[in-house]
Amino acid sequence: VYKRQDPNVVGTTVGIDGATVAWSLGYARAVPLPIPRQLLVSTQFTLPMTQPDFGDWRWASGLRIDTLVVGRFAWPVEGSVVLRRLSNRSVSALGVGTELATMPGWYPRRWFVAAEVSWDHSWGTNLQHSDAYQEVVYEDVTDGWYRTSGFTMRYGARVGGRPWKPMEVWLRAGYEQHGRFDIVAPPLYALLGVNFRF
Repeated sequence: VYKRQDPNVVGTTVGIDGATVAWSLGYARAVPLPIPRQLLVSTQFTLPMTQPDFGDWRWASGLRIDTLVVGRFAWPVEGSVVLRRLSNRSVSALGVGTELATMPGWYPRRWFVAAEVSWDHSWGTNLQHSDAYQEVVYEDVTDGWYRTSGFTMRYGARVGGRPWKPMEVWLRAGYEQHGRFDIVAPPLYALLGVNFRF
């Protein structure tokens, strides 16, 4: 999918992500390997659009490789480390997690269509409570790291094409299931993205 002559990719995404409208900006680079595969190293920063706030964000960085390639069929697998931050008048939270995803499908030169399954797991969260929280809600609240076990499973599809050689347009959509958290309505995601290669 990523040729030696255009190993760099800059992309932006907008859509319903985690029951909110979100916008993200990302960068990726294809790294040649001694085997007939390429390793894609990527990073992505996401902000909510409903109430833009740099106190609330998601940052993910990871690796992707095609584990199986037969003709135009490929089976990519991707693993990422994920950081999330949420802040309000009561608490500031920083979560650490991982995301594993696979996208088996057909990847011809100018278009692609694939299924996708991903597992996003939160392993721990650091909570720092505000003075107002301690004064009004609970004076002896403990700050620090808390072990968490929430996760989100996604089942969906992605389709895209290259209307212009350096540009790729794609759409991802599907159903999401939220582990021990309450089901967020609607339990769906839909993301539209544009990538530019150089």
